[in-house]
Amino acid sequence: MKKILLSLVLFLSLVHFSYAEAEVFITDAWVREVPPVATVSAAYLTIENKGDMADKLMAISSDAAENVEIHMSSVDENGLAKMEMIKILELPSGEKVELKPGGMHFMLIGLKEPLVRKESVNLILSFEKAKEINIQVPIKSMKNSGEAYHH
Repeated sequence: MKKILLSLVLFLSLVHFSYAEAEVFITDAWVREVPPVATVSAAYLTIENKGDMADKLMAISSDAAENVEIHMSSVDENGLAKMEMIKILELPSGEKVELKPGGMHFMLIGLKEPLVRKESVNLILSFEKAKEINIQVPIKSMKNSGEAYHH
């Protein structure tokens, strides 16, 4: 009986120490307001993985757009701007990934209605390990911001 009890205690302690949890947090989220005729916009935010293990952002969706993709904007050595789609976003344990204008961002493609005079849009972020995150993201007007439109 003692051997069984000791084995059980040892097993449970090993299970406890091998357990790791995905903890993903979203901050500083906003969507760019675009002219009423625009069919695309961009969303920006910071994703922080406070968990003990790496995770991956596998998919994003929104009720405001037909499709949402992760894009990276860059400028090559000739000054030519380009954008490429990222299929899966790696989220290392204990690190932040910042999506910001001129860099990585979410492209909202096929807007279902103009974003002008709307307060927010819904984004659903699906991760490999963490639970799905459903957030309301405020729309930020670029009027009088001094920032040129780009995504």
